[in-house]
Amino acid sequence: MTVCNEKTKFTCDWIFNRLVVLSDGKVVCGCADPYGERPLGNLKENKIYEIWNSKKVKEIRKELNEGHCCFCDNCGLKRLLKEDEEIPQQPVDVKILPRIFFEPTVLCNLSCFKAVCNQESGILNTRERKQFPINELKSLMEEMGENLIRLDFFNYGDPFVHPQAVEMIEYIKEKFPHIYLYTSTNGLMLNNEKIKRLVTSGIDEITFSVDGPDQRTYVRYRKGGDFNKVLRIMSKFVEERNKLGREVPFINWRYIIFKWNDSKNKMNKTKRLAKRIGVDRLTWEITDHPSEAASEKYQIGTRSWEKIYNEIWDSSQIGNAIKNKRFYAKIKIHIKDIITKINNQTSIDVFVKNTGGALWRKKTFSGKRMIRLGAQLFDRNKNLIELNYARAFLNKALKKGEKDIIKIVLPPLSDSGKYFIKFDMVSEGVDWFESGGSPVVWKNLSVIS
Repeated sequence: MTVCNEKTKFTCDWIFNRLVVLSDGKVVCGCADPYGERPLGNLKENKIYEIWNSKKVKEIRKELNEGHCCFCDNCGLKRLLKEDEEIPQQPVDVKILPRIFFEPTVLCNLSCFKAVCNQESGILNTRERKQFPINELKSLMEEMGENLIRLDFFNYGDPFVHPQAVEMIEYIKEKFPHIYLYTSTNGLMLNNEKIKRLVTSGIDEITFSVDGPDQRTYVRYRKGGDFNKVLRIMSKFVEERNKLGREVPFINWRYIIFKWNDSKNKMNKTKRLAKRIGVDRLTWEITDHPSEAASEKYQIGTRSWEKIYNEIWDSSQIGNAIKNKRFYAKIKIHIKDIITKINNQTSIDVFVKNTGGALWRKKTFSGKRMIRLGAQLFDRNKNLIELNYARAFLNKALKKGEKDIIKIVLPPLSDSGKYFIKFDMVSEGVDWFESGGSPVVWKNLSVIS
């Protein structure tokens, strides 16, 4: 029995904006509950919104707003707060469920080295049902699909072990095309026919987990894997996607760093392979599990970790280890300070140049990942007031080295005083360029009566 440590002060965002649906219908709070030991409810007994709005869920939110929740003590997703840090406040009553992690199946075709979800871990025994039926998925989507913003089509197991995984994805994107649909896989269950169907479906993003530049290194962790096969599969996705002239699915290569694959030689070889097959993004993931496999070189806080910080998977949504696929910008504004009057909008010409290599698209098939110039509003002490203060479209798509002059209109402000504006490029629906290491431009803004 777990003893509640009420002295620990922490916060967490998960219960305020997402739920995880397991293959047997059990609903849990986060992906750090692989065995479903902290259930919030079950779809066999309640609808998803009944669970989302339940007394139990509201009580967890309320306690998190107070700085501690016993329910969350054993969860690795919580963020510890400093002694003098203010407790973030979020609404207890959240009407709309914006995001879910959906586990099509807990089964996997591989057995990764000492992973919490491998075949020897006992995870299969924690699910009353190993696969989620497609008819139940359709019922679930009918309930929440209109308001859902994002669906992560994976949890534990590999989603494409499910025989109807591709059909499920096709259904979601056809019925609810506004949903950002993302999946993560080892890729080995996919063939040419499934690849073509997935590309045509409009799925937004696919991450392939490939931890090495060759078969010998790769199978140290991905037991039973086939390195050359997954390389061909990633390459085929890029080929089929490019035939249609689309930006989706966006293809990630995620490389977990272990002590056997953390050499400069192996990581540089992986960069060359990623560039050759044309994936959109290569990122590194830092782990300490299993502990005997962890890389000491790249643990958080080391100099080596600092050097690749902008290329690490969870440091941003836009960082990239492939140089010619990075979103970097040079931004220039020729006026020293911006001066305007109360309730007046102000137009500014901004010079921008693509210095990173990734194509800046003006229009996209998905309606996301278009590149725009953005302005963020801060007070005189550089406290953020409005993240999305202003936006401006490109005049044309920009390749590496190409330039543009963009006119951005700053909305009127009703209070006089000193402000700051931060100018940055943004990949809409993804992240700001600054998160990937691109420089920004700050300008003083004076609003006068």
